[in-house]
Amino acid sequence: MDVLVIESSPGIATTLQNRLTRDGHEVISCNDSHGGPCRGVESNETCPMTKHIDVAILARERDAHPTLNEMGSVCALRHRVPLVTLYPGDEFGPGESTEVAAAVARREVEAGYVAAVRRQLRHGVEDIAATREFQRIHVTISVDRTMSAQTIGRLADRARQAVREHDPHTPVVDISVVRAPTSID
Repeated sequence: MDVLVIESSPGIATTLQNRLTRDGHEVISCNDSHGGPCRGVESNETCPMTKHIDVAILARERDAHPTLNEMGSVCALRHRVPLVTLYPGDEFGPGESTEVAAAVARREVEAGYVAAVRRQLRHGVEDIAATREFQRIHVTISVDRTMSAQTIGRLADRARQAVREHDPHTPVVDISVVRAPTSID
């Protein structure tokens, strides 16, 4: 996985970063060369949000107030990158792994796309699924088998609009509309 690690205070995630690297993950940071919270200030091309990030992990002390060092978490949320907050020691807790937390966060982000499309379409759909990939969102909508092609086209356009409103940063939005099989099929 490509993991953006954000530290509320410098050094708080060293153990986590070492473990992620040891386990074969690519660890990415927002910090600039001066230890500041944003590489994108020096050069937008160096901003981690310009490449694929599977999950962002915010490492923060329990009961600590947010700090400016956590700005990467704000960017991650705006770019619909799954975000997990871990506290020192959590990453090694029983039954809890970074991979599990990332999967849960990814499902929550994808559920946000589904909810946005469902609000836009309201009725007429049987099921909606969304998958987040690098610079691409794929939404699959199941509709009644009897729905006309013209109505399906309008649904797809409205679904695309809902995704664009929910996430203006993703350049490609794929919408697939499939006709649900009848109970006889």
